[in-house]
Amino acid sequence: MSDKKSMGISSYLLSREARMTIIIPILIYNIAFWVLGAGLALIITACYSAALEMFSRRTGSLAIIALILTSGCVHYLYLHGYRFLGIGEESVLLSVGGSLSVILVFGFYSFIGRPVVRTQAENALPRLTQMSVYGTPKYARVWQEVSLAWMFAYAVKALLVVMFASDLPNYADYFVFVGAWPLTIAMICFSFYWPSFRLASEKSIKSSTGDSSP
Repeated sequence: MSDKKSMGISSYLLSREARMTIIIPILIYNIAFWVLGAGLALIITACYSAALEMFSRRTGSLAIIALILTSGCVHYLYLHGYRFLGIGEESVLLSVGGSLSVILVFGFYSFIGRPVVRTQAENALPRLTQMSVYGTPKYARVWQEVSLAWMFAYAVKALLVVMFASDLPNYADYFVFVGAWPLTIAMICFSFYWPSFRLASEKSIKSSTGDSSP
């Protein structure tokens, strides 16, 4: 989605930004959870988040780690007897909690004008900031659309998981799985290709009408 080089999904997933803000904190939380329990897993992940934000030269790490911590808090409360929306199945609750985390975190950062996906993409691929449309309302609007798509997708996922758990409990775990990694990968793909499509389509429309404004 750049003027000279297209932005590849593999470029981001293999970047240092993805390793530091997504892969490592997920590993830290899960390893700590199984070895030390949910409470200490949250504390250790929070400490990693604070250290990363303190020493990193880039912004945006808190957004991704906030997703992990929010989901972790839901899991922690579940393990200590708290139930949300009357959900008793652990996998269903974690799936719904993860969806709510995405909606809350993405919604907050979109509200303050710093969409999560935009920040992560620009950190991993600095050439995005060299695009001719960078800094324009059009560029900002496209990333807000991506953020809204994430929130909508995970809201639908949460509703469907609750419905499946209530009406078709034997199939709930299958849908929980589909709404986990497969949905995340699908949304990452969308996050890379939708901006490319939107910016290219608007550019072609302006070219056909003779409008050369950014």
